[in-house]
Amino acid sequence: MWTDAEPDHRQLKAGRSKPGRAVRLYLLALAAPFVAVVLAVMRPRDPASRNLVWIFTVYFGAAFYIAADSGFDSVSYAEWLKEMHQAQFSLRHLIGLFFVQGSQYQDVYQPLLTYAVSLLTDERWLLFAVFGVLFGYVYSRNVWFLIDRIPARFGLLVGFLLLAYAFHINIGAGLNGVRMWTALHVFVFGFLHYHATGRKKYLAIILATPLIHFSFWLACAVTAAYFLVRRFGIGVYVFFLISMLGAALEFSTVQALMGYLPLPIEERAAGYMGAVAANPDVMGDRMNSAIWFLQLNNWLVMAFFTFGASWMVWRGCLSNEGLVRSLLVFGMLLYGVINLVSYIPSLGRFYALAEMLLLAAIILFVASGAGRKRLDRQVLSGASLLLVLNLALGVRFMLGFASIWLLLGNFFIAPFVSADQSLYELILYAMPGLR
Repeated sequence: MWTDAEPDHRQLKAGRSKPGRAVRLYLLALAAPFVAVVLAVMRPRDPASRNLVWIFTVYFGAAFYIAADSGFDSVSYAEWLKEMHQAQFSLRHLIGLFFVQGSQYQDVYQPLLTYAVSLLTDERWLLFAVFGVLFGYVYSRNVWFLIDRIPARFGLLVGFLLLAYAFHINIGAGLNGVRMWTALHVFVFGFLHYHATGRKKYLAIILATPLIHFSFWLACAVTAAYFLVRRFGIGVYVFFLISMLGAALEFSTVQALMGYLPLPIEERAAGYMGAVAANPDVMGDRMNSAIWFLQLNNWLVMAFFTFGASWMVWRGCLSNEGLVRSLLVFGMLLYGVINLVSYIPSLGRFYALAEMLLLAAIILFVASGAGRKRLDRQVLSGASLLLVLNLALGVRFMLGFASIWLLLGNFFIAPFVSADQSLYELILYAMPGLR
């Protein structure tokens, strides 16, 4: 019998690629990455598909579009690479900067990768391709973790929710803000596999995420709290609802609480917050967006997850042990905590982590025998309309970091070409009615 903690091995066996075919697909991914990823989306049951998406993500980095005056994180990463290459940074010098208050090197992962690439070149295409290796691996595995556990045909609702899941933190925005969003997908990867298998190595992966992005000490702290309260699902749900009603600490109060942190953490947090102010992320802070349709999207997304979590609680998901319950309880707990601390600069981005886990819970619930009831499908199909704008924005942000060479190029010409406009700008130029 299929359970929410095990993949459907019959589906895996039915879609298994022959070795020769898999090799041909991987060669195609090198020569025509976009064609290969289209085939992967068309045949998601093929085990080679997740690797085709992984390869495509690496190529997305190689063909990544950077708007020079945009102020995006990707601009800073490209500049850091050039400075390191020209200044011939030593590893000892770099390591020393990790522990200096106010330093821009608040994390370990991205500076070390940038340093390693700078030993060879200052070409940004190689840097972002390297960024795509880890991000693409965990991104593709997180999507296919759910696909492997859907025992039947997707159907319209499951297919839409999978798209919403895949574009919630899309490849383009993920590579632009590579520290935060790589850490997020690594955390999701560790959480999914730990609760599906019980293997402690995945818990170690979760605990390593602050090395990728320092702010993930918060996610690790919530993880520790989760192990203490996970049996009290109803209590977590009540906390979740209360936080949604506005029981949030004011920013001045949060600043005062930061003074009680251990000194090294307090100093690094102060430096990190300064770095965030200097290098805004494309996703922005959830509660600080002044653009009306982004604010509307924030409310729609919040409404969807409030309703979706409440529906699953009402349908008895808290009474059954398993992966769906773990995802639901942790997602509600983290969402509630972020509601309390979202006034701290950049911590609002942790909504994305809570939403990824809650959306995974909803997908697995809908795909399971209990969630395939007609009432569940009808209710959640109506609620999923709240995510349409969020999906559209995910596609828009992804196109904003894609160049025309993402469609027309390959790994062999990527070092020799560049684009003056993003795909999004080209589409607006070709279709002025969308402006």
